[in-house]
Amino acid sequence: MYPSGQDISANDLIKKYSCHPAIVRTMTMNKSEVDSVHSHPWHQLVFPLTGLLQTQVGEKMFLVPHTTSIFVPAHVEHESLALSHTHFMGIYINPDFCRSIEAHVSPLFVSDFTKLLFIQIETQFNSDCYQHDIQKNLVNVLLDQVETTKATDFQLVVPKDRRIKQMFDCYNADPSIPYTLDDWSNVIGATKRTLTRLFAKEFGTSFSLWRQHIRLVISLSLLENNCSIQETAIAVGYQNDSSYIKAFKARFGITPLTFKNNSTKL
Repeated sequence: MYPSGQDISANDLIKKYSCHPAIVRTMTMNKSEVDSVHSHPWHQLVFPLTGLLQTQVGEKMFLVPHTTSIFVPAHVEHESLALSHTHFMGIYINPDFCRSIEAHVSPLFVSDFTKLLFIQIETQFNSDCYQHDIQKNLVNVLLDQVETTKATDFQLVVPKDRRIKQMFDCYNADPSIPYTLDDWSNVIGATKRTLTRLFAKEFGTSFSLWRQHIRLVISLSLLENNCSIQETAIAVGYQNDSSYIKAFKARFGITPLTFKNNSTKL
């Protein structure tokens, strides 16, 4: 049996089992706990069993709920924040034992098949009858899933322009702010035309669609923290739960209720 809990750091485990194709570590983070900026010499795949993580890589913030995982290539610096009490599995993949893979961060939906792969890789790592070749094959199948699985839309990009960044920070603090673009023009001191141009330049979208996306992504943390769908809808600026449910399903492909009920049990 290998030590896979949080009594030993991931990078210490990597050093200890440097000849393995992969190692597995399970961790629990309390709400608001931060795992400050760090990197690993191996690729990492993080999968919350319960709860919600926010992982920041450069100017991008990825929300990683229990329906998804996030792939972080070796040596990429990242920081994670638990937005709710979160129990998650980290699979660290040795680049020396797998084929090359594109080096960019990928948030991914987790299929039932991928969940079974996680279980098998963890079982192999913790088994008294560890078999190197079997784990190597499992890891390569997992990488196939990483490359072919649809990416999620659970991410927020931190704006580069200071005026849009001011709006972004305000919505992060209170997504229910009812301001129109005209209102923001008065608050920020930039014309409506200028703001419209900035949204098109930075995000390729309109202000209203950008605001909707922020509200929907932020709503994930409220759902994870046991807010009702009606409470969540009001908290992120919707007049009623039906309009929130419609927008949520259009953006993420599932209803808020399905999201709440889809807690992973391994």
